[in-house]
Amino acid sequence: MTTETLSPPELKTLRIEVDGEIGTLTLDRPDAFNAMSPEMIGELTVAFAWLADRAPLRGLIITGSGKAFSAGGDVNWFKAGVEDESIDLPSEVRRGAEMLHMAIVDLRRIPYPVIAAVNGPAAGAGFSLALACDLRIASEAAFFACAYGRIGASPDGGMTYFLPRVVGPSRALELLLEDPNMGAQDALGEGIVCEVAPPEELMDRARAKAEKLARLAPYYVRTAKRLCGQSIENSLTEQLQLERHGIADSMATEDLRAGVAAFFGGEKPEFRGA
Repeated sequence: MTTETLSPPELKTLRIEVDGEIGTLTLDRPDAFNAMSPEMIGELTVAFAWLADRAPLRGLIITGSGKAFSAGGDVNWFKAGVEDESIDLPSEVRRGAEMLHMAIVDLRRIPYPVIAAVNGPAAGAGFSLALACDLRIASEAAFFACAYGRIGASPDGGMTYFLPRVVGPSRALELLLEDPNMGAQDALGEGIVCEVAPPEELMDRARAKAEKLARLAPYYVRTAKRLCGQSIENSLTEQLQLERHGIADSMATEDLRAGVAAFFGGEKPEFRGA
């Protein structure tokens, strides 16, 4: 692995830090509650492509700097388009949404566990970003809001894809239309988050979860992620075929051999990704 591959891209609105096999991506516009400006959206495409294709990691934590996870799309961007008739706002937002959605697709390609450590408000596209992660741990100070309807905007960022898969289609529509500010405990009750932590413990809890999952066999993790992601769109027979090939291919990995040997030896296996 080359030095270039090991080095994260240098970005202005995001920070990528690597500590061993665990990475942290921090949304870094604290004065704007980490709202997604056009610059941040462009940098998300760079960050997630690197994390999916080149990062030497086995776990990733996504969080926000300051008091918020992300307030969603930067409303100042929309405000400028509303006030200046020379700006073609629908075209600008169409291009911005395309970039954001490219980033979400690459986020979902990441082959290792991705944990959202939701440290504060996650609204609009910020909520969508949290939903696109594999797991979510919330600070007691966090809340979640769909928020789009508050300005008459349509959802984006994968909100209408991920939310129905987490809470069910009927409940997802209810949340979109009623648009409550959901506290961390309410989100836990909905199954949106898997854990709620005191603010000062959030990152330690997320790190502990990431380290635990990083010990799993990488082939198992990436295949489980892929199969679960495809299952809702597939018929039973299609899904069973994918499972058939998946388990057969796992038999060719060194990790499988190590796992079987450890099982019969009464030991815990050490999976190396081979």
